Amino acid sequence: MISYLLGNYLVEEGFMTKEQLSHVISMQEKIRVKLGLIAVSEGMLTLDQADAINRLQQTMDKRFGDIAVEMGYLTDAQVGSLLKMQGNEFLTFAQTLVDEGIVSMDKIQLVLRSYQVENGFTNTELEAIKSGDIEKIVPLFLPKGAEDYEDIVTVALKTIVRCIDRHAYPITGTLVNKVDLVKPVSQELEGGDGWKVGFADEKGGLCSLASGFAKETFTEVDEDVQDAVGELLNCISGLFATAQSNKGITLELMPPEMGENASVSGSGILVMPFGIGDTTVNFVVTNKKGWR
Repeated sequence: MISYLLGNYLVEEGFMTKEQLSHVISMQEKIRVKLGLIAVSEGMLTLDQADAINRLQQTMDKRFGDIAVEMGYLTDAQVGSLLKMQGNEFLTFAQTLVDEGIVSMDKIQLVLRSYQVENGFTNTELEAIKSGDIEKIVPLFLPKGAEDYEDIVTVALKTIVRCIDRHAYPITGTLVNKVDLVKPVSQELEGGDGWKVGFADEKGGLCSLASGFAKETFTEVDEDVQDAVGELLNCISGLFATAQSNKGITLELMPPEMGENASVSGSGILVMPFGIGDTTVNFVVTNKKGWR
């Protein structure tokens, strides 16, 4: 998630190209983050200290962590903590940027700070984004007044990350009273607050959803694509309904509906874009039975 959130910012600011971003993300799967980079990112070591240990490693048959402990820079407990963090997505992304010679570690820290300031994130919110914790990330991208939609949006994004693309990410949503939908696939959940949810195409997103879910390649939105998206929507709605039942709220899932381009209006419709690779799909939801 952070790979695209920060990566797109790096592209916008001219630090890398879209092609380089795609390459870095593909390379991430092969990277095991170096302990020094994690320690610097976590503020446990300075860049100079990490560089000094790296230079010593060239002449000593010892691990980075062992040298850091011997030099008094880190404790055994800190090294153990760092070892557990080697699979963190932000750190693998940063490591790949450094290894590919695109951005230096000190520059990454500066860019991260700039990204934080531009988006108005607190230190805690930025750490949430870096951690990849979807439950903490989703509220940061919901518009004001959309708090009631947090649970369903979280379920939707978690499902996409788990089933479609682990790098999928949210884009700031909007609350509207009217929206034009391209090839919408929707579903009603009767009971409770009367939910209606759906996906609509935006920059090829429906094909990305269908391709990832059905495990076959789709290049244009047709009936097969909408059917696959409908099955994905069933999964999301089912998970949400189960969570609601734990709160004593019973929801009944209606069959998904597919349509052509449509303009829909209602009261308090949330349009929540999700980025999937180079594509975008709109997750559209209302709990007021106002989508008509």
